[in-house]
Amino acid sequence: MKLFIVLCAVIAMASAFNKEQFLKNREECLKSEKVPEAVIEKLKNRQYGEDLGHEAKCYIRCLALKSGTWDDAKGYDLEKSYEDLQSAGLEVSKENLKKCISSNPDNDDKCTWAAKDLKCLWTNKYISKKQ
Repeated sequence: MKLFIVLCAVIAMASAFNKEQFLKNREECLKSEKVPEAVIEKLKNRQYGEDLGHEAKCYIRCLALKSGTWDDAKGYDLEKSYEDLQSAGLEVSKENLKKCISSNPDNDDKCTWAAKDLKCLWTNKYISKKQ
């Protein structure tokens, strides 16, 4: 879960939005997805070792929607995600993005689908900071 939140934040921050817009989007997503206070505190304190629940997955989707990297019908936009990650100072290849950006073969709900694709990127270490 730690990796989901970090990547979502990076994607959102790397988009055309400035930091103020990201913070506004973050607050809007926390409210709209009704992320429980206890989970918000865990996110703030980087306590990601446990499942943070469906609301946190929907928070990830919400941030990606606001950054323009996610579409509910198609999932993550490969080109936009690649550009945003690169501009955020992260090392990632389109080939590795293609390995994780799925067409939702398990027919998961949109929140689970968004979180699962992000988990793939981080657990496989397809993303790293540029040196």
